[in-house]
Amino acid sequence: MTMTELPPDSLKPANLLFVDDEPNVLKSLRRLFRAAEYNVFLAEGGQAGLALLQQHPIDLIISDMRMPQMDGAEFLAQAAQRWPETVRILLTGYADIESTIAAVNNGKIYSYFSKPWEDNELKILVNNALEQKRLREQRQQLFEIVNRQNQQLKELNASLEEKVEKRTEQLKLSLLRIDQAHDALKKQYAESVKVFAKTIEMRPGIKSGHAIYMAESAREVGVRMGLDVAQLKDLVYAGLLLQIGKMSLPDSLLTQSQMSMSSQQKRRFLNHAQEGGNLLKGIEPLQNAAMIIHHQYENYDGSGEPAGLKGGDIPLGARILSVIRDYITYLDGSITGTAMTTEQVKSRLQSKKHSHYDPEVVDSFLAVLKESEQSSDERPVVEISWTQLQPGMEVAEVISNQVLYLKDQILSEKNIEDILNLRKYGKNLVLRVRLGHHHPS
Repeated sequence: MTMTELPPDSLKPANLLFVDDEPNVLKSLRRLFRAAEYNVFLAEGGQAGLALLQQHPIDLIISDMRMPQMDGAEFLAQAAQRWPETVRILLTGYADIESTIAAVNNGKIYSYFSKPWEDNELKILVNNALEQKRLREQRQQLFEIVNRQNQQLKELNASLEEKVEKRTEQLKLSLLRIDQAHDALKKQYAESVKVFAKTIEMRPGIKSGHAIYMAESAREVGVRMGLDVAQLKDLVYAGLLLQIGKMSLPDSLLTQSQMSMSSQQKRRFLNHAQEGGNLLKGIEPLQNAAMIIHHQYENYDGSGEPAGLKGGDIPLGARILSVIRDYITYLDGSITGTAMTTEQVKSRLQSKKHSHYDPEVVDSFLAVLKESEQSSDERPVVEISWTQLQPGMEVAEVISNQVLYLKDQILSEKNIEDILNLRKYGKNLVLRVRLGHHHPS
C-alpha cells in the first residue's frame, strides 16, 4: 500500500444493530434500512444485543430506551465500554428526559431520536453518523500511514537527498488529506446538529422554524459585534438547540402564553433553559453552547434567572439570543397571547434596553433587521414542519418537488388538506410561513 492509499472499507455495507423489545418496531426499522448498503441485525433486548455485538463487527446501534431487564441507557453504557467505536443512537419517548440525560452521559450516545420517528429524518441521522464514523476511521488510518512514513524517513541516510525530497512531498499530500477529512468531519457534525434541531421542533407545542431563524440571525449579530469563528460556532449551535429543554415540558405549558402563566407555571417553564444546558454540557463540542442555553433568561439589570447575572457577566451569546428569541416569540404571540407587528415588537425591545436586554445587542439586531428588509413586509419567514400547519397561517410559499404550489396566501382547512395530499405523493415539501401581523393600514 502506498502512502496515499486507504483500504476500501467505505465500500462495505454498514452493519446496523436494532435493539427493541417490540417485534413490530424491529420489523419497521428493518424495512426502513433494507437497502444494499446495510446489513441489519435484530435483538429483542439488551442481553441479546450484547451477544450479537460479540459475534459481529457492528458499525451503528439504534436502541429503545424502555426495555425490561436492561433498559437502553444501561445497554448503551455497556456497549460504549466494550465497543467504543460503535455509533450509538437512542430511541426515546418525551417522558424519558431524565433517563435520556443518563444515557447521554454514561452511554456516550451520538444522538437520540423521539418515538414515533419520521423515516426520512432518521435515515438522514443514520447516514450522517456513519459518514462521520468513516471519516474518523480514515483520518486515523492516514495518521498511521504518516507515522510509518515518518519512521522510514528517519531511517534514510541524509545523503539520499532525492529520496528524502520525494517522501516529504508524499507527507505533505497526506497531511493535506488529513486536514480535508477533518474539515469534512466538522461540516458533518454541524449538519447533524441542524437535523437534531428539526427533530426537537417535531415535538407538539414547540414552534417549528424558530431554531434556524434564531441561529442565522444570531450569527449575523455576532459578526456585527466582532465575534471570532469559534464564538460564532458556539452561538449558532446554541441557537439551533435553544429549545431542547422544552421537550420535557407538558403540552399545557407549551401551548400557553407566558403572560397567562401562574408564577409556579412560569418557574417550571423557564427551568427548561437549565434542563437543556445540563443535557448538553457533557458533550464536549457543545459545552459553550450549553452555557449560553443555561443563561438565556438572565436579564441585563440582574433580575433574571437562574443566577441573577448582570450586564457583561451574562455570556454574550445568551444576551444575543434572548433578544432574538423574544423578537420572534412576541411576533407569534407566544409571550403575550396575541401576535404583534414588527414595529410593535421593535418598540418593545427598545423600551426594555438596560432592563431586560443589552442595549448594544438590541441596536445591532435592529440594524441587522433593517439591512435584511427586502420589501415593505419585513416580517420573518420561517420554514415549518407539515405537522404544525394551522388554518389562518400566512404562507409565504409552498414548494413541492421544487415546483411552487402556493404563494402569499392565508391557509384554509382545504389548503391544508391539499398540502397534506401533496406530501403523500411528492418529495421535498418545503413550507415557509410569515410570523406576526401586517402593519395597520
